[in-house]
Amino acid sequence: MKRLKWKLNSKYKTPLGLAGIVLLLGLTFSYAMFQGGFVSWFLFYSVFPFTVYTVTMVFYPLHRIQMTRELSKDLLMAGEELTVTIRLKRKTPFPLFYLVIHDEIPAPLYKEALHGGEEDQIHSRVLFFPLFKKNLVYTYRIKPVPRGVYELKSIALKTGDVFGFVQKEIKINLSDKVFIYPRYQEIERWEMDKHLQSGIQRAGRKSLTDYTSTVSVRDYAPGDKLSWLHWKASARSNKLLTKVFEHQRNDDYVIVLDQSAESYGNQDWLFEKAVSFAATITHYSVQKGASIGLYSSRNKGQLLMNSGTDHEWRIFHELASVQPDIKKPFYEWLKQEFIDGRLEGRTVVIISPLLDDVMIRTLEMVTARQANAVYFYMSANDRLHSQELTSIHRLNNSLIPAVSIYGPRFSDALKAGANRASI
Repeated sequence: MKRLKWKLNSKYKTPLGLAGIVLLLGLTFSYAMFQGGFVSWFLFYSVFPFTVYTVTMVFYPLHRIQMTRELSKDLLMAGEELTVTIRLKRKTPFPLFYLVIHDEIPAPLYKEALHGGEEDQIHSRVLFFPLFKKNLVYTYRIKPVPRGVYELKSIALKTGDVFGFVQKEIKINLSDKVFIYPRYQEIERWEMDKHLQSGIQRAGRKSLTDYTSTVSVRDYAPGDKLSWLHWKASARSNKLLTKVFEHQRNDDYVIVLDQSAESYGNQDWLFEKAVSFAATITHYSVQKGASIGLYSSRNKGQLLMNSGTDHEWRIFHELASVQPDIKKPFYEWLKQEFIDGRLEGRTVVIISPLLDDVMIRTLEMVTARQANAVYFYMSANDRLHSQELTSIHRLNNSLIPAVSIYGPRFSDALKAGANRASI
């Protein structure tokens, strides 16, 4: 709970305004003076108190109302319930015919907001008829909370007179932040060694490439250094060939999540599934004592490799904020990151829903640059189709470890691999 900071922004909406109510009072007074009699004067005295109330409403200090917002939690996992309580306190018992309170929360939270029992409440907006009441309280719930970092910034108040001649509005700056981390699943077993290429040596907590030991040659790829070219082999084959060095790997890895908008299209749920899978393998690896990192486009770099529960929550904090906001296609972004050397010397776990020819060629280029890469394909289906199976087998035959994640349970997909399919 945080105390509010005032920023007075009161305005008056007056369909007829003060001039209208004064004109009405003047007409009834003139009618009483000229007509006389009980009825005319009764009409005048009936309008008079409403006129006084309307004029007083103009000068009512709406900005002096004290408000607080209480959150049941400010740190949650996606899918949990957040309870928000709004408390209003007035110092003077001035009669308010109605009062609308609207907690202006972000749209993703507003869609999931449920009323807390008030009869005239919709989502985070409620209508009160307080009259002389000084204290008002209402509660609403948000369930399920969607992943993200959200700031609840302001609360709007609206009131006015009985006939709508004067309407007053004010926004109160009352800032609270909610961190909603991605929900992870418990998986029974996942071994990095099982997916990596055989014959690669273990290197403890460090990943190295021995540039003095050449084991073979490959075709030249854009971005290769000139010092890597094998000139004798290039002359014999009449094409540029690059040296392939002995590469060592370790037990640690960095997660690279596809954050390209083009990869997901309108399937926001598929991106949430990918984020949840990244959180799942992060949680599992930390429990097993591995050192991991996350390469995020949001920070234009990777988190430092580390281990332990505190580091797990740092990665979760980053995953709470990630969005599919990369403008360029993922394969172009990934290729550039490897060419620039930002992912060199790491075991890279790539998570993406792409499995077309362009993506496969990109992965082949990545492994050609002496990178240890494991590719997790996020399928939008509950079962793999024949084309998906063919692409997965092509990657594995190219010595690119590929695992398909399909269905709602990650553990089942990891155990089954690519065995289930529909032809």
